[in-house]
Amino acid sequence: MNKQQIIEIHKKYQVWLNSLKELSNDEAMSPYAPGKWSPNVIIMHLAQWDRFTFEDRLPLMKEGAKLEKFPAFEEFNAKAAALASQQTFEETIAYAKEQRQRITKKLEEINDSEWHKEFNIGNHSLSIMSYFTDFSEHDEHHKRQIERVRSR
Repeated sequence: MNKQQIIEIHKKYQVWLNSLKELSNDEAMSPYAPGKWSPNVIIMHLAQWDRFTFEDRLPLMKEGAKLEKFPAFEEFNAKAAALASQQTFEETIAYAKEQRQRITKKLEEINDSEWHKEFNIGNHSLSIMSYFTDFSEHDEHHKRQIERVRSR
């Protein structure tokens, strides 16, 4: 993947978010499978990781930087689920779009020469390119879960 492909994936994600407005409230608030998250929680989960990435990762992704490990996933995700429970699906979608737009704009501004420079998160060596390639795979995983709701 290259910079332009990653930016396009982020733009398509925002279009996909808009398409979720066709889900009924029941579909948006019900788990996609027994014991699993609802689309509302999934989208908030993605939005909170976007916020974290924009605020706590992107500014530090510099060659040779040593970033802290990721936060505790279970706790982070539980907080996202709690936030989702406090608002409508439409509000969650709007928030998610805002977070992804911030990332997309920032990625567009990053000089091409910076995309392959390596930094560390914990014991893992990454670049902006590899980080956002993984990021897009995470998106796809959750998009497939939500699409299961749409295909019922």
